[in-house]
Amino acid sequence: MPVLLALYASVALGFGDFFAGLGGRKNPHPGAVMSMAFVASIVGSVIAGVYVLIFPPAAFGSDDLFWCLVATGFAAFARPLLYLGMERGPIVIFAPVMGVITLIVPTIAAPLIGQSLGALEWLSLGLSLPAVVLIVSEGGGPSFSAIRANAILPLAITVGVLIGGVSISLGQVDAEVGALPALITQFGSMLLIPVVTRPIRPMAPLSSGVVRFGVLVGVVDIGAVIASTIAFQRGNVAVVAAVLGFAPAVTIALASRVFGEHVRGWQWAGVGLAGFCVVLFALA
Repeated sequence: MPVLLALYASVALGFGDFFAGLGGRKNPHPGAVMSMAFVASIVGSVIAGVYVLIFPPAAFGSDDLFWCLVATGFAAFARPLLYLGMERGPIVIFAPVMGVITLIVPTIAAPLIGQSLGALEWLSLGLSLPAVVLIVSEGGGPSFSAIRANAILPLAITVGVLIGGVSISLGQVDAEVGALPALITQFGSMLLIPVVTRPIRPMAPLSSGVVRFGVLVGVVDIGAVIASTIAFQRGNVAVVAAVLGFAPAVTIALASRVFGEHVRGWQWAGVGLAGFCVVLFALA
């Protein structure tokens, strides 16, 4: 069940991330994606609240609250920065690099939270760095100079670390809590996003276009958030994170179709290697 929930969440997140990038590119205001993240969090809070009323948690302790608040801190930064990365692009670089980093963080942290790693997980961790190098080559030969010259790479790494932090935090919550962490993280993000985005990029006015895309992304994402929250509670954090790593494949396919962004040359090897890492984690 955790793997199936994570698989659904990965597909939904792939669509949601793409719609966020699409909305940002269609709106000329530089802070549009920040406002979309705010609106999406409002929508997510409402839907998650209704879900929790229908399916209330069986238990909720102080430790659960602590980890939910930690996850909220990560999520409040991750969502607007994720949308900013999708807006800036290229998505074919940002999405897979972010996905690989999202895998690496829970893997490195696994021993610290009492979860052991097998040979396949260590192998996947070792393959992740060359995957990133190949992806950022943008069709040329793989080199570390390409890494230094790639403007979107630092943002992709930052978002990957933040999402990895969300994954680790939600994995510490008891399974009896259900979807309540999704409500807390969404509501908390709604409160924090206007504050944390101000020094990065001030929010745009809530125009009809911003609200429309924000609602769309919020509806698509909240199903994924609830599903992944439950999956993290019931399954191995590293494995669930690995299955969620398929989300960039959906985003890349949509970017290729709509924006004409194409994977070129050595990038194919990098994307393929990143996908192989995800498969190794899922099989672990």
